[in-house]
Amino acid sequence: RQVHDRLEGRGQYILPTETKYVGELKDGMFHGKGALHFPSGSKYEGVWDCGIAKEGKYTFADGLEFKDKKWHYCDGYERRFYTEICSGLKPAGIGRRILFQNRKYR
Repeated sequence: RQVHDRLEGRGQYILPTETKYVGELKDGMFHGKGALHFPSGSKYEGVWDCGIAKEGKYTFADGLEFKDKKWHYCDGYERRFYTEICSGLKPAGIGRRILFQNRKYR
């Protein structure tokens, strides 16, 4: 619904980038629980306060949830895609890494 030409209550809003917000709105801003659904298939679910995300969770299109602490995906050691890890696929062939000061590791 609209109050004084601004969105209020529960609803959805589609941005020009085709990102869709579904959730609570107050005074035309994201406010309360809601989710941004991106065209790539990823989403951000969170709690908003006057248009600012205060807490939430980002989930990639393949189902991987981003964690700002203890993030073990795609770090210096493990470089496989999340779906490859879930399917048990091993890295292809022998990898080669260039270490500090151009020393090679096999």
